[in-house]
Amino acid sequence: MLRQAILYSEDLRKKYVEAMCDDYFKFYSGCSYRSFDIEILKDDWNVIQRVSVNSEGKIIGFMSAEINRDSKNIDRFGIMNFTKNPNAVFAKDLIKFLRELKHSYNANKFEFAAYVGSEAEKMYTKFISKYGGNVIGRKRRSQKLADGEYYDTTIFEIMREDMNF
Repeated sequence: MLRQAILYSEDLRKKYVEAMCDDYFKFYSGCSYRSFDIEILKDDWNVIQRVSVNSEGKIIGFMSAEINRDSKNIDRFGIMNFTKNPNAVFAKDLIKFLRELKHSYNANKFEFAAYVGSEAEKMYTKFISKYGGNVIGRKRRSQKLADGEYYDTTIFEIMREDMNF
């Protein structure tokens, strides 16, 4: 079930800290250090934040995206599946989130990025082949992460007319 993140602030903060302590999520922070704080916003003017909740009411994922209210472009996606495995509830909630961005916020374009070799890059590549979109480029050695290694970044976009979801 897709819910407002602010309703689950305490649980989300705990889940986020647990994730940041796990090397599996090293690609999420996007920097050479680990931040253990997640800012849960009190409005959705610039950033839309949601959680995916299972049938027991437990958080299984987090989703956020920034919106430019003038251009209606949506970028800086943050998508975390805390289960670390494919999860049908999370996948359905992710599609609901993207549909919400498309319809409720009248999205013109989605732009998102992922580090080469990450689970996110694999998921995004599969997603655009199924639902529309393109790889628009790759930045080489774009970021040094907490493991001390440099990673390339793949940049994706989906134009509104190509959003097949």
